[in-house]
Amino acid sequence: MENSLQSGSEIVVLQTESEAQQQAFADAATSGARVHLTHVYQQGGRTHLTMCMSNKMIVEMAKLNSADKKDNRADVDEFVNRPINPRHVDEIARYLEDRENYILPAFTFNSRTPLRVYAYGKASVKFGYALLPTDLELYVTDGQHRIKALDKIRVQRPEIMNDGATVVIVQEDDLAQIHQDFVDCARSQPISPSMLTAFDSQSLLPNFTRILSKESVLFSGRIDMISRTLGKSPYFLFTMNQLRICAAEFLFGSSAKRDIDSRSPKLLQSPEDRQEALDKAISFYHRYAEFSNDWSPLLEPAERTKKVDIYELRQQRLDFNVTIFQVISRLGHFLMFGEAFANLTEQEQEDLIRAIADVNFNRDAELWQGKVVIDGRLLTQRGVIDDATAIAAQQIAEKTGINLMERNKS
Repeated sequence: MENSLQSGSEIVVLQTESEAQQQAFADAATSGARVHLTHVYQQGGRTHLTMCMSNKMIVEMAKLNSADKKDNRADVDEFVNRPINPRHVDEIARYLEDRENYILPAFTFNSRTPLRVYAYGKASVKFGYALLPTDLELYVTDGQHRIKALDKIRVQRPEIMNDGATVVIVQEDDLAQIHQDFVDCARSQPISPSMLTAFDSQSLLPNFTRILSKESVLFSGRIDMISRTLGKSPYFLFTMNQLRICAAEFLFGSSAKRDIDSRSPKLLQSPEDRQEALDKAISFYHRYAEFSNDWSPLLEPAERTKKVDIYELRQQRLDFNVTIFQVISRLGHFLMFGEAFANLTEQEQEDLIRAIADVNFNRDAELWQGKVVIDGRLLTQRGVIDDATAIAAQQIAEKTGINLMERNKS
């Protein structure tokens, strides 16, 4: 028998599994502790225990030692974790309640109580039996919002408590190091918004955006599905996340989350509704491109238009920038979904789309200066989109006698 691992835990390393199992259950019989299967390994000079627990056990054993953002501004360093964000808890709870095939990442806990583990073998990663005292408190290093969400939905969805998750327990009684562990757990690079949109097949708007990016010749092969920004690439129109924002403007007349959440069930209730919305989007964007000299070449497949430098077009024209393409998309929403335009003939609808494409979107055009463009720089604040929409709508009204914004309000 040896205790070869450096740790606050008491790791008893034995030769065989049967020895480890027998000693663990004999110890538990006298101490009242619970025996739990675990893997034991070293990381950063400390011993880590990795095991699977039921969600019920995780919720019951987790100790949330979180600062309160109102009451602990001066003594936050006395707490293990950041303040709870109720909105984030609610988002996770809705996800767990709505998604049958949900997934929860591993939880990372800290145990200030030394844990005894009977392990066996000579490999660097050992298998063993951990003794978990009945009064054990596991302080949450990573996962407090997930735990609060599980606890919140246990009444509405009690069966979820029988599911399980991976738990990593780190032995540490130094509060400063526990804080550092929390910071280090947050160092993982988050998934870019573009990749979230590209990979999310369940949420309505990301799924709509992904299909639009594939089925529209205008966007297919011209949407960067990985990056956060486009840089100087001559081949891409938008990132996937930028296209998602424009799709929201087209579908809901807004890219604000509260508007998307409140309006999407009304518009995209059934597969037929979603297909109709997709057909409208492709029709609108393609006809816009058809009536614009700078956009019309992009109605050819991407592999045939390698000589078209989209980056240069972005420097010259505002509608190749996501801010103004949101404006075009919002005008498209008024036209394609507005009740005031439901009885337009196809020719009348086409005339309005042509008028949108005829708006002078050159960066140096006088009508944009001061509110939308300052010293050649396109502003990007949300209010700019509202201002630019009003300017474009006025230009269209002067040509057609129809103010898309005013008719939409009525």
